[in-house]
Amino acid sequence: MSQSAEEFLASHELLTLATASSSGEPHAAPVFYATEGTTVFFSLNASSQSYKNIKENGRASIAVGDAPDDGEDWKAAKGIQITGDVTDIEGDEEREAGQKVAARYSYLDDVFSGGDFFRLDPTEVHYVDNSADGDEAFEALGVEWKRSTVE
Repeated sequence: MSQSAEEFLASHELLTLATASSSGEPHAAPVFYATEGTTVFFSLNASSQSYKNIKENGRASIAVGDAPDDGEDWKAAKGIQITGDVTDIEGDEEREAGQKVAARYSYLDDVFSGGDFFRLDPTEVHYVDNSADGDEAFEALGVEWKRSTVE
């Protein structure tokens, strides 16, 4: 049985958050996160470029991927890309997001307590998993890839 997009996303430790300023200047950064399905919760430092970009431009994308273990069977590679609207959450929702992230990364002690948390609500989710049937096939790097549009 193949892993679902939600399971794949939840099974990783870091994602890459891609943001852009209002003028379109791109920026990518690794981020700790927690999920509910394909909705992603994360915290950003107010002095970071990602934080500044999200405040200027409330759209972002994330990516998580796995390369093949042996470096040769690229058909074993998996990845998820999610694009959506980002909300700076507050109140009970922010507290709950902080608890989810802190529980997931308990080895980081209380680094997330009192942080500013955000929610990425997906408008597009694409999951590449060649062990499953996808709704789209394409070729790249000499490999036929299977991709499913989840949302």
